[in-house]
Amino acid sequence: MIEVEVHQHLRRLLRQRRSPTGSVPPDWPHQLTMARLVARGLRLQRHALIQVPTGDAYRLSYLLPALMWPGATLICAPTKVQAQLIYDGVPQLQSALDLRKPVLQGDRFPAGFEGVLLVEPQVWLHDRLWPVEGSDACFPRHIPVIVDRAESLEDWAQQALTVTLAADDWHHLEIALPHWSERLRAIRMELLARLCRRPPVQFLLHGDERVLLAEAIELAGTLEPVLPLPWARLQQQWQQPDWVLWAEKLPSFGQFLIHLSPVRVGPILARQLWPTQSVVTIGEALDLDKTAFAYRQRLGLPELTALKFLPDRRDRPLYLYTPTPFPAPNNPQFRDRLLSTLAQLVARTNRGPVVVLVSDRPLHGQVGTALAAEFGSRVKVNAPYHPERGVLVCDWDYWLANSDRGAAPVLMAIATLPFPTMEHPLVAGRVNYLKQLRQDWFRNYLLPMAASYLQRAVGVMRGLEGVVAILDIRAISRSYGKQLLESLAPTLSVSERDLAEHLELSRPQTAPASNSSASVETTD
Repeated sequence: MIEVEVHQHLRRLLRQRRSPTGSVPPDWPHQLTMARLVARGLRLQRHALIQVPTGDAYRLSYLLPALMWPGATLICAPTKVQAQLIYDGVPQLQSALDLRKPVLQGDRFPAGFEGVLLVEPQVWLHDRLWPVEGSDACFPRHIPVIVDRAESLEDWAQQALTVTLAADDWHHLEIALPHWSERLRAIRMELLARLCRRPPVQFLLHGDERVLLAEAIELAGTLEPVLPLPWARLQQQWQQPDWVLWAEKLPSFGQFLIHLSPVRVGPILARQLWPTQSVVTIGEALDLDKTAFAYRQRLGLPELTALKFLPDRRDRPLYLYTPTPFPAPNNPQFRDRLLSTLAQLVARTNRGPVVVLVSDRPLHGQVGTALAAEFGSRVKVNAPYHPERGVLVCDWDYWLANSDRGAAPVLMAIATLPFPTMEHPLVAGRVNYLKQLRQDWFRNYLLPMAASYLQRAVGVMRGLEGVVAILDIRAISRSYGKQLLESLAPTLSVSERDLAEHLELSRPQTAPASNSSASVETTD
């Protein structure tokens, strides 16, 4: 069986890489277990879900089964991950184990190809979720799929499903309907005027704005069956209760975009994606639960084999500092106390970089300005920082995309817990929809998302001597705060007295490739 062959080949490779003391290096703890599960999923054509620790060493465990599987395989991964596989993982395995299976990158599966194709997730998802009638699919349905970085799978699916109306789409409709071109132009100008009067850059469409758009959609419907694609998709979905219309202003160009997005992708994926082929889904911090119940619900995943690697409690714990008393984020005193505390923490950190994570946009700018005024050019905002004494003030998206670059911070300060902001129209639309269904929108949506962000953000600190300072009192004063802190286990609280010692002794270190060890929880 493929599981046995993969196990034997990987074990031989790991033995070749043993350390001088005869033990497996710390970045190879559970490759055999994971590799067998991936190989089993390929053989049985069955869905599997694997939660992995922070890092990239686990990629060997799915790459080897893909290279040894006798048939074609599709690996969906972001560009950066594909580069790691192409320039590191694949040559390493081909050389060490004499594997000859071809590997390509592309946006369409070549006819008769029996190798491994690396593809961008959005390309694969768009092909599956928006099939073109009368055209062949770009990717055959019988080919097994491995999805890496699945913590972003929900966002990828939502992006693939989102329909966008841009200025060109309005222009094309106007010239396709010359008798209605003046009215369409008037609708567009009226929408622009109304949207410009609203202060946010992104927001849900209100009643009058929806009425104007509905008129344009009705006029566009007279072109059926040759309706331009964005208008056709908009006409098909815009009145569905689980889809939301939202606008995005482009002030520099004096234009706007209209987006139509699903507030939940699970039912769509359950109909159009999961029944078509087997998928091995791999990602970090997918869920607080070992079975990833909430994650599976959001993605519409069917029954599957689930495995979760947990940080080994015998390893060095994650050092947490939570100052008390501290005003809550909705307290008028919070901003001033936050700025003074951050200034003190940065001043006390004598060696190594500092990262400050701020989710609130106005507060983000205030923190950057205040720290730059005190620490000068050491402070960077959403930009690369100095590896020795740099101070990075950034939002969560920036950090998650760039945390593997450069030296790991000695101090990571978290201003507020990373709950999705209701200012984003998709978050607001999702919450409103869950409220209509009388579901617990906080514990079913906001809390799991915050836990995922938190676990992924601090992953780079594991195994190091640095400190994570959480300056949001809700982490210890609210019941859900306990769940968030437990998701970071193993942890060790650092007192005010011990904080200086930790910051003084810490050294800038390169972020580890993965957790030094992991315990495993499985369910089948």
